[in-house]
Amino acid sequence: MEQSAGPVYEIDRIKSPGLQMTILILGVFMAILDTSVVNVAIPKMETALNASIDRIQWVVTGYMLVLGMLVPISGWLTDKFGGKKLFLFALTTFTIGSALCGIAWNLESIIIFRIIQAIGGALMQPVAMTMIFRIYPPERRGTVMGVFGIAMMAAPAFGPALSGYLVEYWSWRYIFYLNVPIGIVAIILGALMMHEFPYESKGKFDILGFFFSVVGFGCLLYGFNEVPSNGWSSGWVESFLTIGVLCLIILVIVELKVKHPMIQLRVFKNYQFNMSLLLISVVSISMFVGIFFLPLYLQDIRGFSAVRTGLFMTPAALASAVIMPISGRLFDKIGARPLGIAGLVVVTVATLGFTNLGVDTSANTIQWLYILRSAGVSMAMMPLMTAGMNSVPFELTSQGTAMNNTVRQVAASLGTALLTTYMTTQAKITAAQMSWQVTPTSQSGQFLLKMQHLMQASGMGVSRAKQAALTMMNGFIQQKAFVSGMNDSFMVASFLTAFGVIMVFFYRRNKHREEATLEKTQEAVQD
Repeated sequence: MEQSAGPVYEIDRIKSPGLQMTILILGVFMAILDTSVVNVAIPKMETALNASIDRIQWVVTGYMLVLGMLVPISGWLTDKFGGKKLFLFALTTFTIGSALCGIAWNLESIIIFRIIQAIGGALMQPVAMTMIFRIYPPERRGTVMGVFGIAMMAAPAFGPALSGYLVEYWSWRYIFYLNVPIGIVAIILGALMMHEFPYESKGKFDILGFFFSVVGFGCLLYGFNEVPSNGWSSGWVESFLTIGVLCLIILVIVELKVKHPMIQLRVFKNYQFNMSLLLISVVSISMFVGIFFLPLYLQDIRGFSAVRTGLFMTPAALASAVIMPISGRLFDKIGARPLGIAGLVVVTVATLGFTNLGVDTSANTIQWLYILRSAGVSMAMMPLMTAGMNSVPFELTSQGTAMNNTVRQVAASLGTALLTTYMTTQAKITAAQMSWQVTPTSQSGQFLLKMQHLMQASGMGVSRAKQAALTMMNGFIQQKAFVSGMNDSFMVASFLTAFGVIMVFFYRRNKHREEATLEKTQEAVQD
């Protein structure tokens, strides 16, 4: 076991901190990008691997479950094996997994290879954040995390465009092969240039904490993932959510009694950190609602191809890439509260704009609203996250980043499940109401009759013309109902972000904690 020499993030003692940031960003960008590129390629993979649609979804679900299981324990793993070793292990595993996914020959092989890939992908982001917070002192973290945030915000938006292009003009296998050369370069640079901080893991392996954490978070996330397909009342969903909640309750009890727990619940004693988690949850839900609903709207209602949808969303990613470093630099000067308020106000206003979409809303209007939402999220996300982490004691840095990433993942999954269910329910209500309004004397009924007469005039028989007209009317009703349900979901999201604005006023800058942390660092460096 290597002994800890105390908290050290004096960057003058670290070889090439800029290069280390580049290595960390490369790894995290690849891992986050991979979560969005695969969705676009699923139809092609389904055909190529001769799989059913319900089984091919395990290519996505398996990856998501491994992330949910490993991210919470990444803090303990970092303390046990050290940031450099664990990050290089994650990079290597992810790169090997990507190469294997590219050569997969059937469904079973690609699911196994995706799980291997996910082991690396799950660890990269929390470990990278831990290393950043150990490299840079609190007064410089805003700017650095702003640059790091480009990977977190831009990757999910760039993913669909990149994946759509590769799938349409090359092959779905290239979405995995693309990671290999980048991963190899990052591994070589990391092995040669990355700095290893002293680390120490006390006590024996907390097997109960490990078991209940892995099972609890895995079942919870799988349950949320199945809600859009099966609904909250499904016995399958209820079983997994119940097991997940019970395991997490037992986890808390166990970790409070164990001398050296797998998950340090002490991190939740910090008011500033807890407020940060709540606000980040709000921002994450808002961000993923747009990422989830907008592609469905563009492709199913507007008829956009996957490539066009990706390109349509790319300007918002570019806006995030521009805003994120600026907000980080401003955070170092003015703190998180003003940026959090301004960012969430922008998100709220833009989200309200999405509550009035129609089946023929101008594409320019939609794009500008999405750009505005992305800019607002970018303005608020990193300052709120960084301020919360700045208040965490140095010895709990790795545990703080693990919980930060876990809460964001659970919040995004829960938010997507709740709002998808709400959208589906509202869409069904709207569809039923519109169907009831189709009467012989109503405007929609007259339109239906007119369509039937036009089809008969084209040579179609009476019964076939009537059936075709009814099919067209039903398709029109379903489109209108989908858009109406989506609008209602965006309204709920706007209320949530408005509540987030109010919460930011209770978010104080813990100067005492940051100054104490900085003083502790300087003393360690002198020693």
